[in-house]
Amino acid sequence: MRIGTGMLEIKKYNFMYAYKKLPIQMKASLWFVLSTVLLKGISFITVPIFTRLMDADQYGIYNVYLTWCEIFTVVGTFGFESCAYMCVLTKFNIKDRDEAESSLLELAFFLTTSLLLVFWVAGNQISKWIGLPKNIIMLMCVQIYFIPAVNFWSVKNRFQYKYKSLVFVSISMAVANAVLGILFLKNFFVRNQAIGRIFSIIIVQAVYGIALLNILLKEKKISISIKYWKWALKLHLPLLPHTLSLKILAGADKIMINTLIGATATALYSVSYSVAVVVNLIKTSIIDAIRPWIYTCLRDNKTDNVKNVMNGLLVFVSALTLVFVAFAPEVIKIVAPINYYEAIYCMPPVMISSFFTFLYSTFSIIEMYYEETKKVMVASISAAILNVILNAFLIPRYGYIAAAFTTLICYIFLAVFHFFMAEKVLRQHNISIGLFDGKMITGISLFLLISLGTFEYLYTKIIMRYIFIIVILLIIFVKRKYFINLLKIIRKK
Repeated sequence: MRIGTGMLEIKKYNFMYAYKKLPIQMKASLWFVLSTVLLKGISFITVPIFTRLMDADQYGIYNVYLTWCEIFTVVGTFGFESCAYMCVLTKFNIKDRDEAESSLLELAFFLTTSLLLVFWVAGNQISKWIGLPKNIIMLMCVQIYFIPAVNFWSVKNRFQYKYKSLVFVSISMAVANAVLGILFLKNFFVRNQAIGRIFSIIIVQAVYGIALLNILLKEKKISISIKYWKWALKLHLPLLPHTLSLKILAGADKIMINTLIGATATALYSVSYSVAVVVNLIKTSIIDAIRPWIYTCLRDNKTDNVKNVMNGLLVFVSALTLVFVAFAPEVIKIVAPINYYEAIYCMPPVMISSFFTFLYSTFSIIEMYYEETKKVMVASISAAILNVILNAFLIPRYGYIAAAFTTLICYIFLAVFHFFMAEKVLRQHNISIGLFDGKMITGISLFLLISLGTFEYLYTKIIMRYIFIIVILLIIFVKRKYFINLLKIIRKK
């Protein structure tokens, strides 16, 4: 026992010593991944809780609210943290950063107030259009007011590698959101379940938003800078149709299913999206982690290893996607009651859509860095319009499952467009080394699309499905050296 204890102590010491020797960037990356895993766990646990606490139609209404909130957040904040604030942190000198930061927050506050006034004047008409009561629409603005503060603070902490505070806030916010939601549903909103769940989100967003806004503006001079307002609006006005189109693309399915079929069908469809949030959280974490690194590589003209790192990340994200596609029946049984089971057929296209959103998000980093925001607008608007047209044509004929496939088609379109656009922007700025491996991307994409059709067919044939999964695992085992080398490259960079 003493020998065993001694060995454990030595291993613990070696681990702690190795951890302390890691550069701050590596420590931050490790903790960002850990926080994502924890967030994934919280999200995964709460989905089955809320699908069982809430009636299907109430769960559908709640998801419609989330969709509209994302759309109106774009209008009410312009999403300055996605581009302008990134430029402030990477390109501005220290002297100008504070003024630019406070100016962007003030501009976001002004835009949200303008949105609130529109809701106040035309709330009844808007309520008819979107299917939510006017009082809920007004409360939505309360949530939107504090979204920029949370987003700005998160982006700033990622750039400064302050992983401890970011991990704490992310996890505690997710836990508070879930706990308060359960408390409200079980004690105060037994009948109006959707409203209770919405209230819990708004309260948590406001509390954290006020606290983080205070941190951001502490010891800063509050003054309106027209110069930075003009610069931010010039940069983001072309991005507004782009970002808004992406939100419509992501949310039009639920809105149109709710309108054309009903809230119960929306709930069934939303369950598959609730599972996809697991992959999306990891995907977002990866994008947030590599964005500062790619910005730095482009700034310092050191892009030699970007392709290898991206290949490794593509393999990781595609493997994670394939796991959820392969085990969709089992996953749906875990996260929802039996009456949600037919949602398994939404899982493959929804999950693979997440892979293509990862693709276009990585490509768009290049466009954002070089501030080529005008060039992406047409593609985003086209994808959103295409999605609405396909939904209007296919949902009444084939039901809510068709919406998952129309969304996948549109995300493939966006990924292809942004790939060629990113390549063009790099050539314009004399970057001769390719950052993305076109053959690798095409191969993985085709494999996932073939897997989609295969697993859709095999969901009713359990033995054949598991045989197919074993074959895939054997291929991975045979090619393990290749995958291990890719992981080593990612870890090193």
